[in-house]
Amino acid sequence: MEAIPDKFTAEDLQGLRRLAHFERSRTEDVVVQVPNGTIVQGKETREIFRFEAPGEGVWIFDVRGIKDAIADKRIEALMLRVDDIPEDFYQHVLNNNGVEPERLPGIGAADLERPGIMVAWPNGYQTMIDGNHRMCCRWMLGKKSFRFIIVDVRDCAPHMCRPGGEDKLFLKDRPGMQVLHAEIRKADR
Repeated sequence: MEAIPDKFTAEDLQGLRRLAHFERSRTEDVVVQVPNGTIVQGKETREIFRFEAPGEGVWIFDVRGIKDAIADKRIEALMLRVDDIPEDFYQHVLNNNGVEPERLPGIGAADLERPGIMVAWPNGYQTMIDGNHRMCCRWMLGKKSFRFIIVDVRDCAPHMCRPGGEDKLFLKDRPGMQVLHAEIRKADR
């Protein structure tokens, strides 16, 4: 599968920011004031991707954080395009990348044009952390091309963690806060 360089457009930048209100939101309620602080119960929604592979173990990616970092030019990114996605790659993504086939018919035309995000590992492998549903839907509709942004996984370090380290992702922009309990659940949408 040959990927060729493509232009990063203003529409691509808008696509990275699209759905930000849903992919990263936070609500908080004060539970109690204590002598040395405040206990707050909060709910935070983030778009995440869980990756697991032999030799790499399990990683959790804060996809929304990576999208924001690309859009703000804090992560170097390159736009690529594949014009003829092979069926074996489509099948691999469909079966291994968290694609829920029942969601595919609900993907709108505008969403089908948004590029995915791929991370490049030092060992030469790549993992698509965003756009798996869109790519599969395009393929099923006979559109065998797909555009994606590729970033070095090392540049994503502030936006990824091992299981149990999720507070690193949740608290990186919230000094003085401590997570007492974190739970990751699958989105309803």
